[in-house]
Amino acid sequence: MMIEHATIGACATGLAIGTAAGSVHFAALRWNAGLFAAGRFGAALGAQTVRCSLTALLLFAIARAGGPALLAGMAGLLLARHVAVRHALPMR
Repeated sequence: MMIEHATIGACATGLAIGTAAGSVHFAALRWNAGLFAAGRFGAALGAQTVRCSLTALLLFAIARAGGPALLAGMAGLLLARHVAVRHALPMR
């Protein structure tokens, strides 16, 4: 089975976009948690709706490039999540 160059390019693009989107998504989550903690529930729910909707729309756009690109995009999102969690937790 031979993998086409277009598939490799779509995967690389999906990974890059997924990582960038995940970084923005989880940075906004940190800000959003601050809104919840401050008791600004209306603003927090609005911000959370926008954050999740934009991430879902971006993943939908990546899915239009094909399954491998979507899987790479999700891998990028998970990579960004891993980095965000590592920065949020205190060092042992």
